[in-house]
This record gives sequence, structure tokens and C-alpha cells, in this order.
Amino acid sequence: TYGSIAKVNGPWGVAAKQEIPEIQEVVRFVKYGSVLVTQGEKRFIEEDGLFVDPKVFSVFSWKLLSGDAATALIEPNSIVLTKELAEKYFGSTDAVGKIVAFDNTRAMKVTGVMEDVPVNSHFTFTFLVSMSSLTNPGRDSWVQWNQFYTYLLLNSASDAPAVTSKLTGLLKEHMGAHADSYSPFLQPLTSIHLHSNLFREMEPNSSVTTVILMAMIGAFLLLIGCINFVNLTTARATKRGKEVGIRKVAGANRLALMRHFIGESLILTLIAAAIALMLAEVVLPIFNQMARAQLSLDAGGWEFAVAIALLILLVGIGAGWFPALMLSRFRPAEVLKGTWKVTTGARLRKTLVILQFAISAFFFVAAGVVRNQLEFIKNTNPGFNQEQLVTIELRNSDLVAKSATLKNEFLNDPDILSVSASAGQPGFDFGIPVEIEGVPADKVPPLRVLGVDQDFIQTYQMEMAQGRDFSRKLATDTLAYVINEEAARELGWGDPLSHRMGMPVIGRPLGPVIGVVRDFHFRSMHEKIGPILLFISPLNWNSFLTVRLRSGHIDDGLRALKTSWSKFNPQQPFTYTFFDEQFARLHATERRTSQILDFFAWLAILVACLGLFGLSAFGAEQRTKEIGVRKVLGASVPSILGLLTREYVSLVVVANVLAWPIAYYAMTQWLQAFAYRIIMGFGTFLLAGGIALLIALLTVGFHAIKAATANPTQSLRYE
Repeated sequence: TYGSIAKVNGPWGVAAKQEIPEIQEVVRFVKYGSVLVTQGEKRFIEEDGLFVDPKVFSVFSWKLLSGDAATALIEPNSIVLTKELAEKYFGSTDAVGKIVAFDNTRAMKVTGVMEDVPVNSHFTFTFLVSMSSLTNPGRDSWVQWNQFYTYLLLNSASDAPAVTSKLTGLLKEHMGAHADSYSPFLQPLTSIHLHSNLFREMEPNSSVTTVILMAMIGAFLLLIGCINFVNLTTARATKRGKEVGIRKVAGANRLALMRHFIGESLILTLIAAAIALMLAEVVLPIFNQMARAQLSLDAGGWEFAVAIALLILLVGIGAGWFPALMLSRFRPAEVLKGTWKVTTGARLRKTLVILQFAISAFFFVAAGVVRNQLEFIKNTNPGFNQEQLVTIELRNSDLVAKSATLKNEFLNDPDILSVSASAGQPGFDFGIPVEIEGVPADKVPPLRVLGVDQDFIQTYQMEMAQGRDFSRKLATDTLAYVINEEAARELGWGDPLSHRMGMPVIGRPLGPVIGVVRDFHFRSMHEKIGPILLFISPLNWNSFLTVRLRSGHIDDGLRALKTSWSKFNPQQPFTYTFFDEQFARLHATERRTSQILDFFAWLAILVACLGLFGLSAFGAEQRTKEIGVRKVLGASVPSILGLLTREYVSLVVVANVLAWPIAYYAMTQWLQAFAYRIIMGFGTFLLAGGIALLIALLTVGFHAIKAATANPTQSLRYE
């Protein structure tokens, strides 16, 4: 794939099927783009359609509910709807044989209705259109239009290395020297969603790292809960001492007692699991909305039941074995005489409290670092002015043909400062092999390209480092190029304006480099700014209009755009997006990660403090008489507060000191994924530690203040 992109050119898959015997079948998908669909009085913009080869139903396991799978997608202007979309337009009527209009210009015949695609699929869609309906002039080019997501069905998995090798040879045979710019490789379908991170994936993928992270967070929260159980059970061991003594006198041995106490732990865990399942049903939709996920609680399968049963056993036994071991060691004679005291478990309780707050501190540091990185991304100058920019997608060839007229109409309004028609935007570039005069093909850096018009640089308010912008007054500029500073650096050009380049694969001969634009971010900040060139794209390539509105007159400008649009395209609804919102989607994953970490950081500290609340209550109760004596001897309330909170404060401080190096290492690794990133300061760690310490003090302080202000006569009246 060129530049690690998930799409290839159309003929690649067709030729591979014909010339490589290990390939049983090939199916290609091309995104249809947004389209106005009309059926009777119903008119909606649909954005989830795909062009596809007719063999799709013999390669993928989707089932047709009506229609013939073998022939449904052969003829031009044939469409297969999902059940949900068919019901949207036709209700309960059989849709097969009916007609829907696309953009009021193309009549599409419904040839099949298929089952809805499960939300947990690698990609989803709402309709499929026959590949023979695709009329783009680059569809049969080996190098010009790499828009085909191509899936191969092999005779066996062991054929993959041989197919990969033959694909390289296939490209060399058909493309000659241009093949050197490409390195095709295969991916197992089942590994794409979690393990692939190519440019222009079929749909935004998740990451196995994210899955592991979520599993670790869940495990840590569960661990904190288990620690609470162990701490509170061992701390209150004296309350059950007589019970153990009587059971032993009655003949219970240690093993029987351990079984009894572990059984109690298992029963509590079972009840907790039942409550957790009910809470999950309520909370999961909220989490899905926050994480932009489609998780569901599949409680019907036996695998789920087995997993829950194993989890209950693991948690119940894991949390209950130490309290059971400790309680079963009581000596009945000492317990029943009242001379027995708890001499074990205090050190373990302190260790577990440290572990709890270390986990909480880790979450707070991680959340702080992610938030700081997002602020850094937000405040970093992308190299252009993205404020007051509005993007209008030209959804069909008719709109593209009217783009110049529409652009001039827009500019008649004083609230519209400039308009650019382009084939790409920052965040939407593409790759075409570039030829550079005097530079061998293998020495040309992997240049990305943006097809623009003469107003693009002005509309985005980019800065020129050398030379000039494109000009409408110079006809030769239609074959000229503007590159960025990084391209000049990688090519080693001290005087870029003396060089020429071209893209012969799309019929563009060598032309002069007329300018160098300041570097700007055209991808996310995960990637270093790469070399890119801008060229005047053919009119039929332009699929975007980018409009700069006058500051302070956004609403007026949008009304003017809608009025002009309705004048030229009354059948098409006016839709737009603010460019800054669109560009921000490049970092949507990081924003979701930040929200999730914030949520779990506060949840972790809450669960940890629940245990600390119980421990502090027990500790204050155990020292009631001591506090009474101290107050009688003149101790002040502040000194008693310090006495009761000092130990817990020291435990939280130690927890932070232990958590910080681990958090620093983990977040350093996370930040490595960004080419542009923050330097972690000590302030983030101090703030996280301060929050954890303050919450711990508030938790312990309730019981400390209650004990410190109590009347000493109440605790000493029986002495």
C-alpha cells in the first residue's frame, strides 16, 4: 500500500484473482459517499453506502432476506438495502423491485434486502450498490485512483506469504518503475479491527492496547474492592473472635472454619455480581456514549455464564482466603477468656491501603497527562487558521459541475470572505507517485498531495515561506506546484524554486515549483509533518468547498450560504460542517481516552475511600478510651486530629511516591505515539498526589473530628 494506506487501486484485485492461483475470490468495496435518497415523499441524506463486486455474498456471510444473492449486484444501478434501511423507505412492503432515486438524477432498482450488519463487525453499511454503477474515470487505473478496499479469499491461510510475494511481482509487471512506490501486504480480516492502524481505514478501528487498558482498569478496580474486603474483615476480626472460639469448642476444625469464611466471601461476591449485572445494564449505554462504543451485555450465552462464574470464584476465594486463614487461627481458650488480641494483619492492611491509593494516584496522573496532551494539541498552531471555516461537501458530479458558479454566488455576500474548491483538505490528502526532474525514483520521498484551486492557500490563511501562491492571472500555474518546507528539506533543496516536478501517472507533465508554504499539519499529531505538494486539480476532482466567513457574522454568513445553495440546488438539502470540528475528529480517540480515564480515576478513588472510611471508623473506635485519656490530660482537638490522621496521610504519601515512577514510564510510552507531545512536568504528579491526599483527609477527617470532639466522660465512665 502506498504510504501505509488501507486502500489500493481497482485493477490490483481483478488482476490478482486472474493471475494468482492461490486466490479463490476477490471482493472490492468503494465508499459511495453521502447521497440524497428519495422514495415518494421520503427524502434523506444517506452516508453509509458502498460500491461492491457482485461476488460479495459468496465471500462474506451476510444473508439476503429477499432477492437472489448470485445476481443481485451484477447490473448497473442495482442496490441491496439492509433490513433497517428498507423499512425506513418502504415500511413492511417488500422492497425488491422498487425504485429509489439517488440525488434526483439516478434511478436505483432494489434487487435485494439483507440482514442488518452487526454493530461489532469490522465495518458496517446500510446499502450496497453494484460495482458496475461506478463511473469514476480512475476506476481502471493502476496508479491514479486508489479508493478500493480489497479483500482476498485464499484457498488456505498458509498461502498468504506466497500471495504477498506474487502481488509484488504483479505490480512490477503491470506498473513498471511505478511499482517501486508500493509495498503491498496482506492482513487477516480478524486482526484488522484491533491491530491495524493504516491511513484511511474502512472505519475507525479500535486497538488491542485499548482493550488491554480497559481490562487492566477493570482488574485494578476489582482489586481495590477486594482490598477493601480484606482490610475491613481483618480489622474487625475481634468482633468475631468469640464466634470462632465457640465453633472450635463445638468441634469445628480449622479447615471447616476456612471453608465457612470463604463460603461467606463467595456468597457476598455472588450478591455483588448480581447487583453489578443490573448496574451494568443501566450504566453501559452511558459508557457507550462516552466511549463512542457499541458494547453490549451478552448475558444469554454459556460463555458469558462460565466467565461470570469463574470471576465470582476468583474474586470470592481471592478476597476471602486471607481473612479465613486469619480468623481460623484464633485460640478458643484465649478468646473466651477475653485475653486474646489481634496481633496480625496490621502490616498487611497498611500495605493494601498503599496499593489502593497507588492505583488511584496512577489513574489521576494518567488522566492529567492525557488532558495536558489534548490541551497541547488544541493550542498548537496547525499552520493555518481553522476558525470561521465551513466545509460543504459536493456530493455528486452535478454539484461538482456547478461548483465554480456556486463559488462566485457565495462571494457576492459581504459576510463571505473567500471560497476554495478542492479535491482535498488538511485531514484528507491522498497519494500519487511524483516524478522529480533530476531525482531517481527511489530517492523521491513519499510525498502526499492536495488537489486545490488558486484560492486554497488564501482561504486557509497559510503563510508562504518562499516564492508565491497560485495565481489565476497566470495560465501556466495550472501545471505548477507549491510544496511545503518539509518537502524542500527532505529533497535537500536550497533553492526549491529552481526545480521541476510532475505526476505523469495522471497526465501532468513536469512543471515548475513556484512556492514553498510554511509547514502545516495535514494529519493528526501522531504523525510528524511530512512532505506534501499542492497542485491545481481538475475541476471534476473537486469534492469540497471551503468557505471563510467574516468573524462575528457566522450566522449571517450561513444564512447567505443556504440562500445561494437553494437557488442553484433546490432539490439538495444544504449541509455543512465547521472545519475546526471536522479537523478535531483526528484526535477523537484521545478525547474519549481522557473522558474514560477521568471517570475511572474518580471511581478508583471513591472505592478506595470507601475502604478507608471503614478503616478510619474502626481505628477511631479502637482508640476511643485512649482519646478520652488524652483529652482529660489536656490534649487539644488539633493534636488528636493529627494523631488519628497522621498514619493515613503517610500511607497516601508513600502510595504516591511508589505510583509516580510507574505512571511516568507508562505515560512516556503513551506519548511516544505522538510526533508532537508535551514534556511531563512535576506539577501533574503533585496535583494528582494532592487530590488523592485531600480526598483521603476528608474521608478520614469525618471520624477523626467526631472522635476528637467527643465528650471523654462517655468513653471513660466504665473505667
